Amino acid sequence: MAERIKYNYLASGEVEPYIVDGDFYISQDSNIEMLQKEIDLNLVTPRYRIYVLYPDETINYELPESCIKVGGSYNENYQNGQRRTLNFSLYNNGGDYSPNINKLWAGTRIRLDVGFSINTDTVWFTRGYFIITKATPNLTATGKEVSITANDKYCVFEGAIGRLDETFEIPEGTDIREVIESIQLLELGDGSVRDPKPLFYNEKLQGKKTQVTITKNAGDTYDDLIKELATQLSAEYFYSASGNLTFVPTTDSTADKNKPNIYFFNADEGEMSQLNFDYDYNSIINRIIVIGNSKNGAVYKAVAVNNDERSPLCYQRIGYRTDSIVNDSNIFSDVLAQERAEYELRQKLILKTTSSANVLFNPFLMVNNLISITSEFFNFAAERFLLQSISFNLDFSGQMSITFSNINNLSTNIEISRG
Repeated sequence: MAERIKYNYLASGEVEPYIVDGDFYISQDSNIEMLQKEIDLNLVTPRYRIYVLYPDETINYELPESCIKVGGSYNENYQNGQRRTLNFSLYNNGGDYSPNINKLWAGTRIRLDVGFSINTDTVWFTRGYFIITKATPNLTATGKEVSITANDKYCVFEGAIGRLDETFEIPEGTDIREVIESIQLLELGDGSVRDPKPLFYNEKLQGKKTQVTITKNAGDTYDDLIKELATQLSAEYFYSASGNLTFVPTTDSTADKNKPNIYFFNADEGEMSQLNFDYDYNSIINRIIVIGNSKNGAVYKAVAVNNDERSPLCYQRIGYRTDSIVNDSNIFSDVLAQERAEYELRQKLILKTTSSANVLFNPFLMVNNLISITSEFFNFAAERFLLQSISFNLDFSGQMSITFSNINNLSTNIEISRG
């Protein structure tokens, strides 16, 4: 029976394909809720599959499940650039997976699907497109194996593979989307391009142009260039689960109070284990100062501060805790200074107020989206938290680990000044 592909569009800008293999029918409006109940009742069996792809990222072949050693790992972190990593081992007694230029080699592209079986049907969720960065043959007590390390596709813009061999200049007034798409289509030297998939570029960013000339020298990377373009856009950038380079305005991706909850956990009913909250008070930051470019002798500047009295980290409770000043010549307006200050403070608060828990394996969870937690012990009644990281093993334990931050700690107020 043919697979049916649908897409889950999340408030974070993430796009997660899900695929039905069997007679089960899934729709965004009806069966999602039923599937979540099946997960809560622990009535599903985790599944994993890995595809080896052609350079154009169409499927070459699927790695047999019997050849994948149980116990690999997947990690997803909320950050710009690379968000996902994948590690797994293959049984290699027949030598089929020995590192070879015609088999699994540096630069080979793969796709990870995770899912669960309900009766005879399986629902698959594509969890990312990756590039093999390391292959290690091993001789173990039980036979030959090959350990594989793979990073998400953003690695093509970093390190040796992303290094510029000459000066790269983008003049003022250049359409930013066109620049990004031209970088995607640059050849790697082996006849393939860096990224054959379409760019996901939020409509609010359409038509934006560079406000100052950007120059990168030989030895810099395309990652350095993309960072500066993203600063001028005031955008987050990452690869979606569908393998598309994605740019989302920070005003959208950080609008936490407007995001819907993607999952509800009741710790009192055993839906979370090892739930803990860690506040590193010595490292807490609740104020950020951003200084940008200047115009007619005036400097663009903004200050973001946590002044929400509901937050235990607001300045009214613990005083000002100011981070190192951010200086960035790509900030050329009050709006960019404001958005950058708010974004930097939010990131600092997320990193310094991390909580963690173990939950049942749940492919619906993705970083930079909201969950709610009810816990009598912690006095939470559907308290809302932002997912910061997700990790799980490629096994059948049915568990995953998550970290998250209380969105009340992420509230900010902005002061803008020109001086």
